[in-house]
Formats: sequence, C-alpha cells, structure tokens
Amino acid sequence: MITPIKISQKLKSFGFLVLIALSIGLTSCLNDNDSTPIPPAAFVSIYHGSPDAPSLDVFANSNRVTNNPFRYSETLPYSRYYLGERTFKFSPFNSVTSLLEKKFTVEQDSVYSVFLAGNVDDLDAIFVTDRWETPVQGKAQLRFVHLSPDAGTVDIQVSDSGNPLIDDADFKSHTDFESLDSGTYNFRVISKTTGETILTANNVELRGSRVYTLILRGLQEEGTEVDKRLNLQLVTNFIN
Repeated sequence: MITPIKISQKLKSFGFLVLIALSIGLTSCLNDNDSTPIPPAAFVSIYHGSPDAPSLDVFANSNRVTNNPFRYSETLPYSRYYLGERTFKFSPFNSVTSLLEKKFTVEQDSVYSVFLAGNVDDLDAIFVTDRWETPVQGKAQLRFVHLSPDAGTVDIQVSDSGNPLIDDADFKSHTDFESLDSGTYNFRVISKTTGETILTANNVELRGSRVYTLILRGLQEEGTEVDKRLNLQLVTNFIN
C-alpha cells in the first residue's frame, strides 16, 4: 500500500535535497537557529508550469521562498515549511503585484508538491500530497501531471505497449505514483480528441530506487516560442 512518506524516516535523504536547494540560492521558509530545537515541519516542492507567466518571487505567508527569479519549468526542491494554513503568493520578480494567492494547509511529517498551472490571466496552483512506496533497486516510481493549457485530454503510451500507461488525463490532473521496472522508455502523448500522437519523448531513462514526476507542459498553438512549446519533462522527487 502506498502511504505518505514520513520525514522522520527519510530525514537524511531530504536533508540532501534541502542542501541542493540552498546551493542554488533558495532560502528555507524557516529560520535556521542551531541554539533552538527544530520545530515540527512539512516539506514542500514548487514547480513553475505557467508558460506565459514571468519569472517569479514566491512567498509563504510573509516568508520569501526565493532569492533568485523562479523561471518557467524550474523546480524549487523540497524545503521545510511551518505547519498549518499557509498562503502561497506568486508575484513577478521584484514586484509587489500579486499574480496569485492561494491557501493550503500543511501537516506534520508530510510531503507536498505545488504545481503552478495555466496561463498568466488564468493562473492556478495545484496542491498535491506526495505519496510513494519506499524505492527499491530495479524499480522506479512514476506519476504524471498534465500542465498544458491547450493540449486537451490525453493518453500517455509506452511505445512497446498497446495499452495506455496513463488514460484520459485532463489539464491540471495528476496520477498517483506507480511502480515501473527501471530501464529506458519511449513515451507517446496521444490526443483523445483526434487520436493523433502530438508529442514523443524517446530514450527516457528511469533508474531504480528513484521516484519521478513526468510533466506535460507548454503550448500546442502555432507561433509559440521554442522553450514554451509542448514538451515532456522528467523531475526527480526522491532518491533512496
């Protein structure tokens, strides 16, 4: 059975992820004070999936989460957050204007992901509790998140299989983490409206003892900038 991962069980590995966050200029949402006990907390990761939104500043209540511009398709790795109801605020970098403010409740020893979705005039944030099994050698775990505003409902198919890996995925939907054999995969994104393959991603390596999120992002419409076009992106959530 898949259960919420407990911080106490994975503190060493999540500490490594926090160190990664600090190394690229992120700030923790808690003050670091060696003279006082570390208070109970949750871990939250944030993904920028709005193709036409600018680079952002992110706040949790009055705490600034970012020091550097948070750009489209970037991920803020898991960081510690105070418990309870938190107001997440997304603003253009170095601006006092808010593009989106949304409240989420974080609970002790839980792990979450926030996915920024939609175009800037219809911005939303999806709050997901991250649940996975303990990763084992020879197996990877994968979930799918649909963040393309104009791709419509899709299936995700592995080229060597006749059945969809993911079926009837709508914009802003997400699946649970599922176990797959480690190896190299060819993915096809198929439109449920036309039945056509609208995107392929070949030779995608899924390593054992790892947890991944496969994200459909970007826009199909003609004239879209190259880096904002429809694409699949693989994000590593956890390494055992």
